[in-house]
Amino acid sequence: MGTPGVSLKQNGQTLLSHKQLEALPGREPLKPERGWRFPVSRPFIAPGAKESVVKAIETGEISSAAQGVKDLEAQLRSFYSTHWAKCCNSGYSALVLALKNAGIGESDEVLIPSLTMMAVATAVKDVGAKPVFVDCEGGNSLNPSVQQYREAMTKNTKGIIVTHTYGVPADSSGLRDLCTEYNVVFIEDIAEAIGTQCSGKYVGTFGHYAAASLYANKAITAGDGGFVLSSVEGGKKRAESHVNHGFTPGHHFVHWEFSGNYKMSSLQAAFALPSVSKIPEVMQDRERIATQYRSLLGGTPGLELMPSNPFGPDAPWVFGVIVASKEIRTSVRHKMAEDGIETRDFFFPLHLQPCVVNLLGQEPTLPNAERLGQTGFYLPTYYNIADEDLSFIAESLKRALSESSLV
Repeated sequence: MGTPGVSLKQNGQTLLSHKQLEALPGREPLKPERGWRFPVSRPFIAPGAKESVVKAIETGEISSAAQGVKDLEAQLRSFYSTHWAKCCNSGYSALVLALKNAGIGESDEVLIPSLTMMAVATAVKDVGAKPVFVDCEGGNSLNPSVQQYREAMTKNTKGIIVTHTYGVPADSSGLRDLCTEYNVVFIEDIAEAIGTQCSGKYVGTFGHYAAASLYANKAITAGDGGFVLSSVEGGKKRAESHVNHGFTPGHHFVHWEFSGNYKMSSLQAAFALPSVSKIPEVMQDRERIATQYRSLLGGTPGLELMPSNPFGPDAPWVFGVIVASKEIRTSVRHKMAEDGIETRDFFFPLHLQPCVVNLLGQEPTLPNAERLGQTGFYLPTYYNIADEDLSFIAESLKRALSESSLV
């Protein structure tokens, strides 16, 4: 028998601890035969996207070396007023590129939130570093505080990643100062916070690097893809090498270091290019959605709402709610699915993930992330969803919550 709370392997299979088993989310609601009336997200497709892609096809400008990728990088660099931008094929790739550019690797530790997407931990591990998981601040806060990052620091800490979870920014200025104080790399993962403002600036402009996803459910999209932003002078040449097998322009097939293939095609860039100038418009619409949900759901018994942005406009990537228990969440989500409404659980905390077992040996106790990971979920949130549709979703949620609380 193993030590209580520790997961072991038997016959090559990972056995979950009691804590992990208790925390596992309920089964996903089945998609209705008629499909989702309100999916959890819809892609934002900017006017001109179709024409931009057709032009790339007609001119043959479709590869990663074509002008479209350079044009998208120029647009992003201008929008964020940063030194350089480098496009790549996913948000995960963007994180890897940022970590590699920062020189993070073997024996280094990187502090990351536990309540975030698995790609963050995977990227850290895949460059040879060790992810160290940090709890949420408390209450309904979705991000760790500056003090929690400070307390997690060790002599091996080489970097901090902040994820601005669900589009609610962390204390970016405070974290930038902390990283300066300890001389560690500050990476902002803005996959869920493209266009999010913090103290009058866009998130992604506070750190040494920012990594973003352009997956179909993000504020703007290339279908898939991502990009890196940076204030580090001279870093673009290294990023251009890392994104393409370590190629060097002067000696095309001479490789100074191992790297992967993280390139974005010009077809993807062409699709995303018209969206960049529309980011403020998309964020204004997110603010409308959040305002409506707060008005419709505020004061509902047994329901807590996600926090608003403490540093700027309340325009989250998705709108989340929290109920009293995992069982109630499962019941509510299934009842809403009967109304054709798709919802999505909050992230399952990274420190409880089955694949993290051998990495940690024994999972830490991060109670705030664990509570939110078991009781939070988010509602349909996408560009131009109608006010009357938000009302229908809110009424369905309140009815489902009332019925589930009586069971």
